[in-house]
Amino acid sequence: MHQYVELDRAMLTEGRQYSPDPRLGEPLMITEPDWEGGKVNGRRVSWRKLTLNERLRLVTPEGAPAIIAVQSDGTPFVDWATVFRRTSERIRRDFEPRFPTVGPHVLRHTFAMATLERLVKGHYQRAAALVADADEDAALSLYLTKADPLMVLRDLLGHSSVTTTEIYIQRLDVQRIYRELYEKAGKYSGQAAAEADAEFADEEDAAW
Repeated sequence: MHQYVELDRAMLTEGRQYSPDPRLGEPLMITEPDWEGGKVNGRRVSWRKLTLNERLRLVTPEGAPAIIAVQSDGTPFVDWATVFRRTSERIRRDFEPRFPTVGPHVLRHTFAMATLERLVKGHYQRAAALVADADEDAALSLYLTKADPLMVLRDLLGHSSVTTTEIYIQRLDVQRIYRELYEKAGKYSGQAAAEADAEFADEEDAAW
C-alpha cells in the first residue's frame, strides 16, 4: 500500500487538478487528516460519518482526490465489485475451479481469520517456550505484559472496542484456531491435562 501511494498513485495524480462530478456537489477541502478524521471545509469531522457522496467530493490542498485508489486519469476508483469479480474469475480459471465469487466482506473475514491465527500461534509459541525454558510464572508474565491477540486484531480491523471484535469473531470459526494452535504449541502437557481433568472430577462423581 505504501509503495502504491508513493509511486503509482503519485505518478497518476502529479500535475492533475481533481474536480468532483458537479452532480455530486461542491468539492470538500480536507485538511489536518489523522486516523480518526480531519477538517472538512474547516470543520472537524469523523471519517466514519462521511457518506459515499462526501468521500468522492474530498479534495486535498494539492488538488488531488483524498480517496487512496485512483484511476489512470487521476480520478477516484470505486468499482471494487468488478475487481473482485474478475479476480475470482481468474482464480477459478488458473487455480481452483470451485473458488467462489468473493466480495469485500468475505475478504475482510478471511483477513481477520488468517491474522488471528498468526497472532494466536505466535502468542502460544512464546508462552510454551517460556514454560520450557523457565517455569509457569514466566508464562504468567507473558500474559500480563504482552498484547492480547484480540487487542491487536481490534486495531487492525479498526474497531473502537475489543467487545466489537469479540462479537465479530464469534461468527467465525475461532474455536478451531485456538484449539489447534494451543495443542500444536505443546502446552497440553501431562500436568495441564491432570489439572483440567481435576476441574471436572466433582461433576463426574456427582453424576454417578
